[in-house]
Formats: sequence, structure tokens, C-alpha cells
Amino acid sequence: MASSGELEIFQIPAGPIETNAFLVMDLAAGEALIIDAPPDVEIELDAEVVEHGVRPIALVVTHTHWDHIGDVAAVADRYAVPVVVHEIERERLERPTGGPVPIKAAKVDRTLTDGDEVVVGGHRFVVMHTPGHSPGQISLYSESDGIMFGGDTLFPNGYGRVDIPGASEADTLATIRRLLTLPDHVKVYTGHGLPTTIGNERHWMEQVDRTGQLL
Repeated sequence: MASSGELEIFQIPAGPIETNAFLVMDLAAGEALIIDAPPDVEIELDAEVVEHGVRPIALVVTHTHWDHIGDVAAVADRYAVPVVVHEIERERLERPTGGPVPIKAAKVDRTLTDGDEVVVGGHRFVVMHTPGHSPGQISLYSESDGIMFGGDTLFPNGYGRVDIPGASEADTLATIRRLLTLPDHVKVYTGHGLPTTIGNERHWMEQVDRTGQLL
């Protein structure tokens, strides 16, 4: 295992609806994980990679809605990194359709399922399958670091839309109940906007759990 240092996380909102990409860096190891690649993120992402002197080792896609994958092919080519996505989402990345911006198909190098691990430097993230907004949406959870990258799984005071093709209210309810098992201190980096914590969202998630009805 590479030497471990504290993670440094750089959030880059990009594209027409300011979708977040993340550069997750173990500076002691000189490695970085890229999470999501919205349209027009490549230039700013590259500036951060150069500034911090890190080597990207993988691009993980939380789910394959157009606003999270616009620059996947460009970023993967730029750094010659494997593209990693849940097995359910693979086809939509290799044969993208829809959306207001052109999206180039990207080759998937590794597929994930619940319980798999993604490693950067000395830090291990467990893959949580968190469907609802998208059938194969994943979150990356590090218990030791107390952080989760959730894509559009969870937002301050809410969750990803369920009124779009492929979304599921039942799956969203099950995902919310699963998130309730995480500790309050876990910081959640979201697909849009600012981070939150499980503790900050627990009040409404418990209401959803209790009533069995989404907000």
C-alpha cells in the first residue's frame, strides 16, 4: 500500500448546471482519484492536478446522467486512467444518449458492485450501491476518513430527482434507510452544491423512514 496522508479534496463545479467533480488527493502518496467529469471540467481539473503535483489513478463515475459524464472521455484520455462505474450504468457510458450537450462515448475499464473497494494512496472507499435517482448510482464511503461522495444520492434537505426516466421512489426510500445507518459526523460531498453531513439530514430522513413516504 502506498504511504498515507490526510486527504485533500478539491471540488470543481462545471457544466450548464454546475455539476460537481472532485479531485481526491493523498498528497503523501502523490495520487489522486477523480470523481465524475461534468462538461467543461477538463481545463480546471488539469490546473489542479498540475498545481498539486499528483497522479490521477482512476476516474469513478457515480452515475451516468449527462451532466456527470460530459468530459469523461476527455479526462480519461488526458490522464490515461481507467474509467470505473457500476455495472448497471456501463452501457449508458459506452453508448450515451440524450442531454443538451454532445457526449463522447467512453470505454469502461472496471465495473463495480456493492461492497467493492476503490483505493487512493492509503485510503480505502467502500462502494455503496445507492440507487433511486439512477439505477446504478453509487456512493464512495470511507469510514476511517468520515466522508462519502454521493453523487446525486443526498443533498441538503433532499435527494436526487425521482421524476425522471430510470428513477425509482422505492429505491430512493431504501437508499435513505441505508444512509441512516451511517454516523452523524460523516461528511457528504454532493453532486451539486455544498457538502452536508448525515447528522444534518437525519431529521428528514428519519421522517421518510417512519412514514414510508418521500418528501
